[in-house]
Amino acid sequence: MKANMEIMDQFFLISRLIHRKHYQKNRLAQKESFRGQGRVLSLLNSHPGICQKELSEFLDVRSQSMGEVISKLERNGYITRTPSEKDHRSMSIFLTPEGIAAAKFMEHNIQDSATVFDCLNEEEKNNLQQYLSRIICQLENALNIDDDSE
Repeated sequence: MKANMEIMDQFFLISRLIHRKHYQKNRLAQKESFRGQGRVLSLLNSHPGICQKELSEFLDVRSQSMGEVISKLERNGYITRTPSEKDHRSMSIFLTPEGIAAAKFMEHNIQDSATVFDCLNEEEKNNLQQYLSRIICQLENALNIDDDSE
């Protein structure tokens, strides 16, 4: 049990350090930080026209919180909202050219952050990937998550 807690502490520390590195790089490279918006920009880049409800569900974020992020992205000129062709009660969200550039910037930073694994050789990376896949599977099973709900 003690080893499990030590591993959890290490996971949390790695997560905090990666976020800190990512935030620090964004702050240095941009006048305006995209903190908390990178995942939204990335998802909108790969799923143009997604509605706010789908976006909230996909990212597992409360609808009200997502609304605040969407409003901020719209105010900053990164997205536009148009009535959905499927359901005129909802709005489809699209990236503007500025939003596409911001999404690409964020994706580049994520790729740059992945260099944290350069300290591992290929065999170690493969082992880590297998271990993480098993942990993810265990968590998804515990939460009754299947591939269709994402």
